[in-house]
Amino acid sequence: MIQQQIKQLQFDCSAHDWQVIRDPHYYSRYIRFMGIATNEGTQCSTLGYPLELNALNDLGNSNKETAVFSLAATPDIAGTESELMIQFSQKGNTAIWVLDSSWTQSKLNQPCSGCFYYEARFVNQDHPVLLVQRGDEAILNEANAHSLNVSVQGIAAANTQALWAGRALQQYVQHNLLIWGTPLSLLFGGLLMGGYWIMRNYRNSIEGLIEKGIRDNEFLPYYQPIIDSRTKKIVGYEVLLRWQKGQELIAPDLFIYAAESTGLIIKITNQIIKIVLRDLEQLPVSHWVSINLVAEHIEKRHLSTLLRSLNWPQSERMKFELTERIPINDLAVASQEIALLMNKGYQFKIDDFGTGYGGFSYLQHLHIRSIKIDKMFVDTIETDDVKKSVLDSIIASAKAVNIELIAEGAETINQVDYLAQQGVFLIQGYVYARAMPIDAIIKKLHAEESITVN
Repeated sequence: MIQQQIKQLQFDCSAHDWQVIRDPHYYSRYIRFMGIATNEGTQCSTLGYPLELNALNDLGNSNKETAVFSLAATPDIAGTESELMIQFSQKGNTAIWVLDSSWTQSKLNQPCSGCFYYEARFVNQDHPVLLVQRGDEAILNEANAHSLNVSVQGIAAANTQALWAGRALQQYVQHNLLIWGTPLSLLFGGLLMGGYWIMRNYRNSIEGLIEKGIRDNEFLPYYQPIIDSRTKKIVGYEVLLRWQKGQELIAPDLFIYAAESTGLIIKITNQIIKIVLRDLEQLPVSHWVSINLVAEHIEKRHLSTLLRSLNWPQSERMKFELTERIPINDLAVASQEIALLMNKGYQFKIDDFGTGYGGFSYLQHLHIRSIKIDKMFVDTIETDDVKKSVLDSIIASAKAVNIELIAEGAETINQVDYLAQQGVFLIQGYVYARAMPIDAIIKKLHAEESITVN
């Protein structure tokens, strides 16, 4: 995919290059963003504005006629984690693809927090040693730490990866053996036999479980308040999906991929929309809700079909979010569908803005007037992380064309204050409230009303 994209580039940041780097055919959930720097010093990126690519790393633009691909890493600045990137150089022109490694931290914290440390080293002629690391680095200093190493030697470069485990994992295993060792040994034979049949039984597959969850109405909306930092009042909510299976509350990251890949996310979302419509009757009329969609809702007209069947309900209070991480492949159909829904009064937002390929092209082609700044950028406030300049550029560019801004993932008052100084007042994050069920939202509103009256 990257090689095909390279062939299309003219490396002059012209309208042609902008079209190539924003082409949905080159979208990937594994790439955060792409940028190019020409041999004349011009720079542009999929985020919609130039990046200081040299700030990411010593790119070492090659003036050689031959094309050179290499692996590099963004710098580790002020405690922020480096990101792995693919780099292309030829005739003084450079292109980079910064990879999305947000999933690694959650994987390293399973089955226990602080149990693992991972590092990847890349050695080639231009970059003697480049290091990407995740997890608890203190494990390296433990006497009984163990590692699993993989090394790949290429013609011009080598890379090594190592996964370390130490005392925390040993303690976790010992603890669980004490608790579960005896009963598990008694059940082990039966589990092997039963496991075989479970794997073959459709109703116990993840797809079957999700379908059963839909039939049993186990999928529920949780509401995370969005606050106006000037008044400290709730103005709206993002609807977040939860799976209530018996007494267990299952987080979306454990089932959302399966739901999307099987198409069941459409049924789930339709069910959630109907619940949200009932819940809206309990909320103040000035409060709105924002519901996450996947591209299929728009490209296959599932959303308009549902809303039409419900006689276009709550068009002024129900908004929808399209993520930038997963591409919209058919922008023409999406534009028509969104235009239809906007004519009915519904509004749309771009979620995870700045993390994918859509950028300002989505705003232009889909005529969307609201974006949500991803937590990845909010986290850079009060740091020297190079992504902080991206945050400032997103804010400035959006304000210049009167785009509404909502900041996601704010966790500190200092972040809220900085955003307010930049003119961003709509805040979503733990600094104000976590996601909660409708009953908890109603209690929160009553409590705030009681305080105001008193």
